[in-house]
Amino acid sequence: MNVPVARIPAFEEPAGQFRQQVKRLPRRIQRELTTAIDELLAGTLTPGRRYEKLRGGGELHSVRLTRNYRFVFQILENGNAKPVAVGPHDEAYRSA
Repeated sequence: MNVPVARIPAFEEPAGQFRQQVKRLPRRIQRELTTAIDELLAGTLTPGRRYEKLRGGGELHSVRLTRNYRFVFQILENGNAKPVAVGPHDEAYRSA
């Protein structure tokens, strides 16, 4: 059973740094990222995704892609989200 979350209307165009991070990901993790974004747009996440708001302000949130990989994004004032970082747990949080 999927977990309901606040639906994100759209994702803004990511910065070049995020695109480079995605290119370096294994194909399997790239597919997980696409699935997680689709789930966020639909407003329901697969159990285990662990959606959380990060401390430190800036409306940063993260979603678990796998046990070791995280996707970090920022919720903007208009309700849309902007991808910030993706990668292994510590690396993604440092990049954000």
